[in-house]
Amino acid sequence: MTELELKNAFGNDYPSVLEKGGVRFPLALETQFTRYYHTGERNTGGHTISRFMDGSALITADELKCAWATWANEQKKDFCGASAWLHKQGDFPEMLRHIMQHGTSDHWAAIAESIALLLPCNEAFAFLQEALHSTSLGTGANFAQAIATTKHPEAELTLRLHLEALLKCPTIWNDYESRNPFAFEATICIRSLIEIGASAEDFEEAARKLSNHL
Repeated sequence: MTELELKNAFGNDYPSVLEKGGVRFPLALETQFTRYYHTGERNTGGHTISRFMDGSALITADELKCAWATWANEQKKDFCGASAWLHKQGDFPEMLRHIMQHGTSDHWAAIAESIALLLPCNEAFAFLQEALHSTSLGTGANFAQAIATTKHPEAELTLRLHLEALLKCPTIWNDYESRNPFAFEATICIRSLIEIGASAEDFEEAARKLSNHL
C-alpha cells in the first residue's frame, strides 16, 4: 500500500497510532514482521498489521532460506502470520515451498490459504490433505478451509470424511470456557463444504447442534 492509502485506511498518525471507526489504537508491540495495536482497555479489541503490507518489512526467498534455520519458533510464526501480504512478490511461492518442507504444522496452518491460492491445485491439495490428516482433531480448521479454496475435485470428499470424524469425537459436544475447538472446526468444514457446492440441507441438523457448543 502507498503512504496515502495507509493514511486513508488507518489515519494520519499511522504507524504510531491506528484509527478505525473513530477509535484510536496506539501501537502496543512491534515485531520483525508485525505491528499490534490496542487501546489497553478490556473488551475494546485490537488490530494486527503485517509489516509486509505497509512495506516496512522486506524479504526475498533467498533471505528466508538463509534465515529460517536460525530463527526462533516465535520468529517463524511471526513471519508466517504476516506473509500473506507477499502474495504479489514473484518468489513468494518459493518461500511457501521452503516452509512446507522445513516448517511444522503451526507454520503450515498460518500459510495454508496462501498455499491454496498461489500453488498449483494438485500440489496444494496434496500437501494440505496430508497436513489435515496428520494434525489432531480440533486443530485443523485452517487446513480444512484452505482445502476448499483449492477447488480440487477431491476436496468435497476429503472435507466430508473429516467432518464425519469430528462429529464422532465425544468432546465435540462438551462445553468449554472458551470456544470448543472441535465444534469450531466442524463448523468450518460445513461452511467450506457449502462454499464449494455441497447442499446446505446435508448439514442442517449438525449445524444446529454445533451452534450450542461454539
